[in-house]
Amino acid sequence: MCIAFSPISELSFVLAFQMAESLLQMVIENLQAFVQDELATLWGVHSQIQELSGNLAAIHAVVQDAEEKQIRERAVKLWLQKLSDAAHVLDDILDECSIESNRLHSEQCLTRLDPVTIMFRRDIGKRMKEMVDRFRQIDEERRRFELRGRVPERQQEDEAWRQTCSGITEHNIYGREQDTENILEFLSRSADSSNDLSVYPIVGMGGLGKTTLVRWVYNDKKVIEHFHMRIWVCVSTEFNTMRILESIVESTSGHNPNLSTLEALKNKVQEILLGKRYLLVLDDMWSTDKWEDLKSVLLCGGGTKGAAVLVTTRVESVASVMGTCPAHRLSPLSEDDNWLLFKYHAFGSDKVERTELVAIGKEIVKKCGGSPLASKALGSLLRNKKEEIQWVNVLESKFWDILEDDAIIVRALKISYFNLKLSLRQCFAFCAIFPEDFRMEKEQLIHLWIANGLIKSKGRLEIEDVGNEAWEELCQRSFFQEVEIDELGRTTFKMHDLFHELAQSIMGEECRVYDESASLTNLSTRVHHVTCLKPEAEVNMDPFKKAESLRSMINLLPLDDHNLCGLPPFNSLRALRTNASQLSALKSLTHLRYLNLRRSGITTLPECVSRLQKLQILKLEDCLNLSCLPKHLTQLKDLRHLLIEECHSLVEMPSNIGELKCLRTLNLFIVDKKEGHGLSELRDLQLGGKLRIKGLENVLNEGDARDANLSAKKNLEKLYLSWDSSDSRRVANAERILEALEPPSNLKSFGMNGYSGVELPSWMQNTSILSSLVMVILYDCKNCKHLPPLGKLPHLTVLYVSGMKDVKYIDDDSYDGVNQKAFKSLKYL
Repeated sequence: MCIAFSPISELSFVLAFQMAESLLQMVIENLQAFVQDELATLWGVHSQIQELSGNLAAIHAVVQDAEEKQIRERAVKLWLQKLSDAAHVLDDILDECSIESNRLHSEQCLTRLDPVTIMFRRDIGKRMKEMVDRFRQIDEERRRFELRGRVPERQQEDEAWRQTCSGITEHNIYGREQDTENILEFLSRSADSSNDLSVYPIVGMGGLGKTTLVRWVYNDKKVIEHFHMRIWVCVSTEFNTMRILESIVESTSGHNPNLSTLEALKNKVQEILLGKRYLLVLDDMWSTDKWEDLKSVLLCGGGTKGAAVLVTTRVESVASVMGTCPAHRLSPLSEDDNWLLFKYHAFGSDKVERTELVAIGKEIVKKCGGSPLASKALGSLLRNKKEEIQWVNVLESKFWDILEDDAIIVRALKISYFNLKLSLRQCFAFCAIFPEDFRMEKEQLIHLWIANGLIKSKGRLEIEDVGNEAWEELCQRSFFQEVEIDELGRTTFKMHDLFHELAQSIMGEECRVYDESASLTNLSTRVHHVTCLKPEAEVNMDPFKKAESLRSMINLLPLDDHNLCGLPPFNSLRALRTNASQLSALKSLTHLRYLNLRRSGITTLPECVSRLQKLQILKLEDCLNLSCLPKHLTQLKDLRHLLIEECHSLVEMPSNIGELKCLRTLNLFIVDKKEGHGLSELRDLQLGGKLRIKGLENVLNEGDARDANLSAKKNLEKLYLSWDSSDSRRVANAERILEALEPPSNLKSFGMNGYSGVELPSWMQNTSILSSLVMVILYDCKNCKHLPPLGKLPHLTVLYVSGMKDVKYIDDDSYDGVNQKAFKSLKYL
């Protein structure tokens, strides 16, 4: 089915407008850059650009008035849709001009007599004239609506938002003590004494904290000790038995089962659960259609004494069908408890509460109707608002009273949304591209924001830093939740389903998510972002031809290899994620900024990729058959992230990779003796994140190694060094090379394998250089006689040592036996 974005109220008209305003602002900025770069003169469209600039300025001045009028006047809403559609097309044309101009400069072909240039100039002139006519008509309609110009309110920058999201954690669940006791009582007594499967539903409306409550119980020490295993599955709107069973296997074994049939999965789950006292949480249940089928698996032929299932749901019928006892109905919080929650998020645990703000805050809490999500959202909104008027504005917001059909929680979330900066509203709304309850990757989301032009560099801040700040602020303001950081530092998170519905209502027809049973025949011409969840199914690309300006196409599950062959020439596409291995259509995607081919079956990347001038992010991780990269990859002067880890068939890099001056992530570099393949290519690159260097046996001397300039790369967090262990001829040389590869002192993870030296470098003995390390991996360093003083590293959590049979001891100063505890943070050895 198509996951339709049904609006939660007519106010979604207003929300959709906000996206038009954001886009218009971006196009105006691009138009100004177009003039400054003298591209209007180059392409002979100076007069058209002047008229467009005037029309856009006049239109932009009245959009705030249109925001309110469209609620009552459908004609204004349709006008805003026309404006958004035209702005997308104009932005595409401006981008095309920039691309062609760059091509001319790179090929040193600036003569206007060049046939390709003449044809392009003629085409752009014609299309720009069409845009002038289109915006002229839009501007004339504006006059009929008698829209008034307004000066936009200046929104203050909150410097305090520049902090990590982990600054606020749920250290308590206010007002749920009795609810917690009731669930614990059920688990320890009712379920424990039953020979059958015990199912306890927790039911309540959205935003009451059902998931938070059950997660609190799930992580209770007594619960952890009582059950042999605990399993958490988020079910969401579609009850998919196979996906639930896969989640159970993955949760208990730590890896995907890779079982293709339902019967095989059922047998595997029963094998895992048989004879175990387990706790299964089925979070966010909406349907019971296939419950009996799942229940028969969970019963394990009767071997389930003491096993329990906790179910969270908004639907009473789900609770009555699944429950083996009366459901636990979650009530709204009392005003006192809701105030405690609001106060924690508004003032923090260590902030002085101002009397006048407390009084206003308590009035705001009354409006929240006992919803902890509403209190949390508005408390987070006001966390760094110091002026009384800012609190009064929230208390007296028009959205409390406008369109009374909205639930109180929805009104509160909209108030929180409208108090975001315009750029943050765009970033939040874009999250509708992911399905409900989807666990998103922070890095991937920021990369997609970059690709779609939703964020830009600011002052000395790199664009990734701006994206990180945007993510942190949205997290602090409770738009994101369930943040998890794994041992490798990868951050994932989710959105509450009510926030997700809000994002859907903002995007409207502009964003669509399709699952296995969806039909693309009803695709709107206004769609700009499409996500496909159609495993192993052929996607018919024909309906996409209707889309006037498709910007993102994201496939979250594997597609057939031939799908991309049928891809229409989407010249407007900015972001593409696909598993297809037939990539001939890539040459037409000239606007592409983000290309994700992770885990695809490609053997080579076509040379046409080198001509995608605007490409900033290229993800090729886990392409196991990829043997070579395009020869002219260094033509991608805007490339910022090249991710090629786990491409085991890749044997060499493109030459002169150091010419990619914008590169910020290169997670694999293969050293070769050939010109343009040495470590000196890394010297001037400002790399961050993770870097794995392979082929160090090809480095001739320590001078070449020092050329890598690793110690200066302060943004580098993970470094892995690799030698071919079969080449052990130059032991002394390996020692000198490793000495010259000193990493930056803020490194979080370090590993090496195949090192043939006997002695370790001095920097590995210096705990001040390695003091930030969390993980150390030493593999197949077969000549080493001792380990460095790793026991003194205060944050070392993971230590992996293998293939080092000659190691006799760890340096004596690892542990003095009196004042210092060795390996005080170590969890995994």
